[in-house]
Amino acid sequence: MLDRKRLAFGAVFGAILVAATLAGTEFMASFYVPPWPAHVISARQPARVRLLSAPFKRQPWMADGDNSWATRDQERTVAKPAGTKRFVFVGDSFVESRFTPLSVPAAVQQRLGNTGGLTEAVNLAVGGTDPRSYYFRIRDVAMELQPDAVLLFIYAGNDFMSPGQGYTIWPKLVDESPGGSLVGSIMPRTNWLIVNRFDLSAFFRSVSKAPANDEAMLFAAVTAPPEERMKRIVAYAKTYRFPDLPEARIAEVLSRGDNRFASIALPQDGEQEYLLDWMFDTLMSWETTDYDVAKSPEDAARLAGGGQVEATLSWIEATEQVLHRRGVPLLVFLAPVGSVDPDYADFWSPWPRAYSWNYLCDEWTSRLAAALGKDGIRTVDPRENLRGVRGTYRKLDGHWSQKGEAIVADRVTLELRSLLRSPMTPSQTEAGRGH
Repeated sequence: MLDRKRLAFGAVFGAILVAATLAGTEFMASFYVPPWPAHVISARQPARVRLLSAPFKRQPWMADGDNSWATRDQERTVAKPAGTKRFVFVGDSFVESRFTPLSVPAAVQQRLGNTGGLTEAVNLAVGGTDPRSYYFRIRDVAMELQPDAVLLFIYAGNDFMSPGQGYTIWPKLVDESPGGSLVGSIMPRTNWLIVNRFDLSAFFRSVSKAPANDEAMLFAAVTAPPEERMKRIVAYAKTYRFPDLPEARIAEVLSRGDNRFASIALPQDGEQEYLLDWMFDTLMSWETTDYDVAKSPEDAARLAGGGQVEATLSWIEATEQVLHRRGVPLLVFLAPVGSVDPDYADFWSPWPRAYSWNYLCDEWTSRLAAALGKDGIRTVDPRENLRGVRGTYRKLDGHWSQKGEAIVADRVTLELRSLLRSPMTPSQTEAGRGH
């Protein structure tokens, strides 16, 4: 009997000790972590993040245009101002818009003005995230902002989920989205600290790191004297990205098209292009391997049935269910790849294997649009606005140029004005899904 009592006491004491340790860890993390919703919008902040101290106030790590939520937006209140229509934008770097003077939401809010009363276009976009992250950001943050509609942007170039990564209720141990993390569900601040300071989410994914100053190194390379540019770019690629490839092979690939890959980063037409580290992976891996690629837009159908559309669709459907239960309309915008821009297509013509990715992405977009239509989810496909218009995409990073962003912002504004005139009700959404 005595042993049983000791065992029970030990179990209770151990549980109390564990609970106290977890609570204490979370409390201590609060001194170094930004408050809600900043640490929930994305645990993985860009390299500008610095260790924070309480009480929270505007810190040096915030880039120009960032607010206290670490998003590229003006300051917002959690409670929606009285008499205001609030539209929440969720997506990746295409919506965050670091390369243009305005973000997409800011450009839309500027166009809306006081259409139908006061309006807010809230930017919850975070670069480098995907539909899984969008789901948790909408569920855990956007819904607390009392939105009148949520606008979800799916970028064809890198938002399609891998097969087997579709919607699931099972969390990861540690994740960039606290809502999808076992640690984050009970200790969201600690999750932010683990991911952001120790980068354990990248460790669990076995992600390799570029040098900390990679952007500065590449910018210095492309702005060097003309005779030095390609040498420095090749040396960088050999050292940090493709050590097993001969320098001559790297140089051959990168120097195609009269060295346009090096010269395009110089300022042109009032916009600065940047040579980004991940572009080496995109270009070199496709051009120096022999795996099967699509030869044309028509040929892409042969390679498009691997489950990526279904996995991506599952997260959008789960997102729509969250919004539907609260009677909030969802508008899905399918952001196309740069192949709709003839100038972009011309620039990438010397690298046909790398460019073939655009064929596949475009095919996935068409299939996703059809699937969303069958679900009755309101979907907007800006390809019809962008196709054939020159100068709408940046060449190196593939994001919208100022011209492209303006076209997209016009289309988004048109859709929102339509929504303001005849908002979708929950019953209409229910009928549209065929339930």
